[in-house]
Amino acid sequence: MPLDKALNDIISIAERYGLRPQPQEGGVVIRHYEAPLEVVVEVSGGKALVELRAGRELNDYIDGVLGEDEDPRDSLEKALEEMLRIVDAAADRLAREGVEVKRQTREAVLDVYDALEERLEEE
Repeated sequence: MPLDKALNDIISIAERYGLRPQPQEGGVVIRHYEAPLEVVVEVSGGKALVELRAGRELNDYIDGVLGEDEDPRDSLEKALEEMLRIVDAAADRLAREGVEVKRQTREAVLDVYDALEERLEEE
C-alpha cells in the first residue's frame, strides 16, 4: 500500500536525523533525541495531519540547558529546525501520494519561544 511505504519513508528520514520514530496505527510519532519536541503524523481517509508538539517537560529542558551554561536559545532553535525539517519532509512525502496534508507547527513554535522568554526573564 502506498501510504505504508510513505510512512516507512518518513520513519527512515527521521532515523537519519537520529530521531526516535514510533509507528502507530495510521501514523507515526517522531520524538527528538534531546528536546521535548515531537512530530505526530496521523493519516486517515486520504487526509493527513502533520503536527509539531512541545512536551510538558519543556521548562525542565530549558532549566537543564541553562544549568549547563549553554544558550538555551541555540539548543532550542536547532531542535526546532530539525523537527520542522521532519514536518516538511513528512508533508511532502504524503502529498506525493495524493494525500491532503494539514501542517500544524505555529502553536508549538510559539510555546517554545514563550517558555524560553519566560525562563530567561526569571534569570
